[in-house]
Amino acid sequence: MRVLINGFGRIGRTIARINAEKDLFDLVAINDIDPYADNMAYLFKYDTTYGRFEGDVDVKENNIVIGGKPINYFGEADLKNVPLQDLGIDCVIDASGVYNCVETLKELCGTLPNLTAVVTHSSKIVDKEIIMGVNDDIITPEDKLFSNSICDANAIAHPLKWLNDEFGIKNGSVTTVHPWLSYQNLVDGPSKSQRSPGLVWTDYSLGRNSINNLIPKNTTAVSATEKVITEIAGLLASFSYRVPTDIVSSSDITLGLNQDIDLDTLSSFLESKAATSKYIGVNKDSRVSTDYKKESHSGIIDMQWLKSHNGLVKIIVWYDNEWGYGSRAIDLALKVSQR
Repeated sequence: MRVLINGFGRIGRTIARINAEKDLFDLVAINDIDPYADNMAYLFKYDTTYGRFEGDVDVKENNIVIGGKPINYFGEADLKNVPLQDLGIDCVIDASGVYNCVETLKELCGTLPNLTAVVTHSSKIVDKEIIMGVNDDIITPEDKLFSNSICDANAIAHPLKWLNDEFGIKNGSVTTVHPWLSYQNLVDGPSKSQRSPGLVWTDYSLGRNSINNLIPKNTTAVSATEKVITEIAGLLASFSYRVPTDIVSSSDITLGLNQDIDLDTLSSFLESKAATSKYIGVNKDSRVSTDYKKESHSGIIDMQWLKSHNGLVKIIVWYDNEWGYGSRAIDLALKVSQR
């Protein structure tokens, strides 16, 4: 599969790094609004979160060379200016996070007969929104533009679907604990959207200092999950904290089920389901967030903190919001290509 990564920020570089380690596809080209290939190569080579890339990274004739392989680099704000057809691109993985890029990709997928695309956020205009292992069986040959949903939904959708299918979900809530993101501030000020350039968030607390505060905010974790598990729509409340850490998220899921189940039943059920899943794992050790760095699963259920009390069950899920999510974007792109 010949791939162009559009947007070489945290997710784009993580996808490229995963591929450099596992050789899953042919990374033909990278496009980003930053015109300097040297800067992109530098950020790929030296990464504060995941450490220095162990292979060789260089720039030659405006190509980024990773492990001896030259990759075309473009600094175009408009993806239409990148010669996708001449490059023989099969799939664009759009990690820009910019809504307008999805509109451009929809147009390109309509005009270039062999092009498919995966975007790394939830979107209303894609052909299908997919969470691998939950609803990837609905992909048809006619579909060309896909959303990989969001990291939180990829983590929580699996246990929610399992429990709803087996016991029925009556109601509940999900609280996500998410590391800071690049649009947040080091010092207090307005919080400016990257997805919709020019928009300033009206939730003013998002603009506060991100390294000294727990910042409460709304989350799309549940609404994104409801897109792929429609039968739970309207049953769950949601809330989020943006926290002063750089990687690894957690979701605290509290559910009222239609059947009362004890802790042993809950534990055995989740373990048996995870044992047959490529995307969800379980942990029985006493671990903290950094222990899940570079975890490629969509989520890890922490068996130590399972609760069942007075008709309620509580589940804690950990996930590397970049590495695990980037791994699923690749899986989706590969599945689409292999049709």
